Amino acid sequence: MSAEVDESWTRLADYVAGIVAGHIRENPPVATPWLAPDDAAAYLRLTVRGLEDMRAKGTGPRFHKVNARVVRYHRDDLDAWLLSDGGARG
Repeated sequence: MSAEVDESWTRLADYVAGIVAGHIRENPPVATPWLAPDDAAAYLRLTVRGLEDMRAKGTGPRFHKVNARVVRYHRDDLDAWLLSDGGARG
């Protein structure tokens, strides 16, 4: 590649980076304490299947059903479960 082409790509990359940075500044991501089962399992260092089994048996951390197919875990509930006897047995 020639120096002119390299400079063009660098200018384009800087321009795009500026647009993205401005968008993030104006619309910062909102961290949510609500985790999907796969994220909750990773947080607890468990398998998704293990978390599902505990949910079915009523032995795992507290969870919330958003609807018939969507389950969410609150990070505070996961921490509380980890600190409880349930977390030691899980």
